[in-house]
Amino acid sequence: MTSVRVLPSELINQIAAGEVVERPSSVVKELVENAIDAGAQRIEIILENGGRSLIDVRDDGCGMNEGDAGLALERHATSKIAVFDDLLSVRTLGFRGEALPSIASVSRFTLLTWDGISPTGTEIECDPILGVHVRPAARDRGTSVRVAELFENVPARRKFLKSSDAEFRQIVSVVTSYSLPVPQRSFRLEHNGRVVLDLTPAADLRERALQILGAEAAPFLSELSMRIDDSEAVGLVTRGLRYGSRRHQYFFVNGRLVKDRVLAHASARASDAFDFEGHPAVFLFLEIAPSAVDVNVHPAKTEVRFRDSGKVHVVVEQAIRAALGGAEEGVGLLQPAEGELAPVSVIGEVRNGQGVSHSDQLFAPTLVETSDRGLPFENSPLFRDRPVVQPPLEAAPVDLGALKGRVIGQYRMSYLLIDSPDGLRLIDQHVAHERVLYDSFEKQIETGKTEVQRLLTPVLYEAPIPDVAVLESHLEELRGTGFEIERFSGNSFAVAAVPAPLQGANLPKFFQKLVEASVEEKTSHWSRLRHRVLASLACQAAIKVHRSLTGGEMSRLVEDLLHSSNPYACPHGRPIIVDIRHVDIEKHFHRR
Repeated sequence: MTSVRVLPSELINQIAAGEVVERPSSVVKELVENAIDAGAQRIEIILENGGRSLIDVRDDGCGMNEGDAGLALERHATSKIAVFDDLLSVRTLGFRGEALPSIASVSRFTLLTWDGISPTGTEIECDPILGVHVRPAARDRGTSVRVAELFENVPARRKFLKSSDAEFRQIVSVVTSYSLPVPQRSFRLEHNGRVVLDLTPAADLRERALQILGAEAAPFLSELSMRIDDSEAVGLVTRGLRYGSRRHQYFFVNGRLVKDRVLAHASARASDAFDFEGHPAVFLFLEIAPSAVDVNVHPAKTEVRFRDSGKVHVVVEQAIRAALGGAEEGVGLLQPAEGELAPVSVIGEVRNGQGVSHSDQLFAPTLVETSDRGLPFENSPLFRDRPVVQPPLEAAPVDLGALKGRVIGQYRMSYLLIDSPDGLRLIDQHVAHERVLYDSFEKQIETGKTEVQRLLTPVLYEAPIPDVAVLESHLEELRGTGFEIERFSGNSFAVAAVPAPLQGANLPKFFQKLVEASVEEKTSHWSRLRHRVLASLACQAAIKVHRSLTGGEMSRLVEDLLHSSNPYACPHGRPIIVDIRHVDIEKHFHRR
């Protein structure tokens, strides 16, 4: 057994970096926190290659003199706490003194700062090979931190980074999140020489939330407020507008962005009490006595521990539930927030006096008229140039080998019923049509015969800010599938042409589905990205559930499905066919 030894400082810093710096977005998080703590009113982030090659964060905060700048690169050196009791009342975002030395140990690091008082500014350059150099330098009041070639000297860590697009999207999420508690401050993000995020100073949280979600969300923003003892939850939630994931849910504790199971669970319980699909956007700020929460649980400061998690759960759940309407059932949730005007155009419809699910409620006031049902079934590529024959009263035969059977009807206008030799077969008409359309689109691309529909005038799609980076990274794939689309300005995209199946369909919903499917993607390989675009396109253009079909339509859909590349699963992996064995049916009726 080897003897005990003290690790060298360089290795200590690299170990610490493993706790604080996981990926480029971790670096941006730490540097933005420092800028906010320094009182910066303008924060600018410049990136190259998703932050892998360069992260440059500049602010106009208080800056540092030469002595403080040098100490800032020492481990556990901080101006934010002095004694143990300070940990019980910490209000700043950063306080552990680990960020700068940890980042400097795994990159080519340059710090440039001036406090506005010293004769000159200070520049400190840290290089894994050349060492540390300190020199006077000119700069306006504030601090700049330049991080080049992250993990260059730790290749084992570098190879675990995701694609540039994935890392960049995560950084957009970080910057967006940190802009919410300080709406009066501006944030500008530039990637590979192009400005992709420019949040100008906002008057309040509502205005900042609309900068992120888009102005169309204004009628749906409802204020939340609830106080129990010394715990108070305030913020905003979208009432009547839901999204396909929880990406638009942000939780802050005493101004600190956190990922906490108690808060997430309370939010989910509150929104799930209403009978709608999807997830509302949530901007929730929990103010609690500093002594009632431990913010020193994790080096990255993203986790907290509550002294009374039960009370926190109650105040958060009740605040969101009350803002969503306060009732157990989702009655009236399609109405805009009190005192707000209704939107110009809401995509969706009311059937039998009941609102459709929130997953269909997206609005596109600047787009062509749309429908949540997609294309008329008869005009889809499946039946184009093929006459629709009125069905005979008897069942339509479909005899294709192992999947032979007779179409005998439709269950709840959503599932096709087939009498097969072994029992009853159910086919989900929506996902079956998805599979058929996906194969058709893929064949069109492979043969270079993509059908395109040019729009009479280009339309603008204003994407929520977190979605802009995702859509921009998919522009080439979108063009390859028949879109003519360009980044216009701000968070808007100009669409001049669409694939023929999307003519008259819900473009915002298509783009949202594409973004949702892209969030967790770990590769940027063309074939995988193309699959994602085509799958979203097929889903958008396919017939929907609750749609009555004629016997001829049902038979042709089944026939085309059985000639597809995979009759058993849609492009998203969902099952298409479910079999109920005849023997099981007979057992149920005690015939066996």
